[in-house]
Amino acid sequence: MRIARGAFHHVLLLPPRAVIRVRNGAEHARATDREVTIATTLSWAGLGSPGPLGDPVHRKRWSAAAYEFVEGAGFTARRWSEDRHVLLGLLEAWADAGRRVPGLAGSLPQPRAWCGGDAWPSLVDRLTAGQEALRSAARKRVRAMLDLEAEANGSLVHGDFGPHNIVLPASGGRGVLIDTDHASWADPAIDIAPLLASYPEHELAADIPRPLLSRATAHRRTLSLQVAAAAWLRGDHRLREHALGNFARRIRSADPQW
Repeated sequence: MRIARGAFHHVLLLPPRAVIRVRNGAEHARATDREVTIATTLSWAGLGSPGPLGDPVHRKRWSAAAYEFVEGAGFTARRWSEDRHVLLGLLEAWADAGRRVPGLAGSLPQPRAWCGGDAWPSLVDRLTAGQEALRSAARKRVRAMLDLEAEANGSLVHGDFGPHNIVLPASGGRGVLIDTDHASWADPAIDIAPLLASYPEHELAADIPRPLLSRATAHRRTLSLQVAAAAWLRGDHRLREHALGNFARRIRSADPQW
């Protein structure tokens, strides 16, 4: 038995059978039900991602759900030239499932459901109230991202793609994506954005079309604002302030990537 802590969950690992994920805070029951529904939907798609083991359990202060345990090793980021075959293979497998499985688009939540969905921009406005410079910067980046996203064709996306959520099965074969809570039918650039934190953009550009990479850059600029909104919805003051602080520091840095 191992105990871990995620941004929004307490996690109990019980290899080789189960992973139990516990949520507390505001909206814990609704969020847990959404996460179980996503995992159930993805299990139909044959992607190997962990499906739920039974129904979630709800109590007054917390909710819990059990999922299949994926046996294997965590994926550690190295150089893009070494990792590209695993990462591109997973991206293509998810895109193919979106094309192959009828009704998948209509069975998944809207983009950014985990941090407010359509209400997310207004949540960001509320979070930055009284800080005009920060609010102006946030509005600019949110609007730029949404404008670019509106031009994209939807696809099946994981929503928190990257080495930290990849397990390489002990039996070999393709890697498996875990923690599917943010999966949706959305702009595929959402899954490219986190890669920019691990790999240089010019290396990614060798395999990823420039329009997709440009949208991913815009998405990345808003990731801290998404975490801040999700933390606010949950009632997690510490995480909310941490995420807003990250956004503010990046803006003040005047680094062109932000």
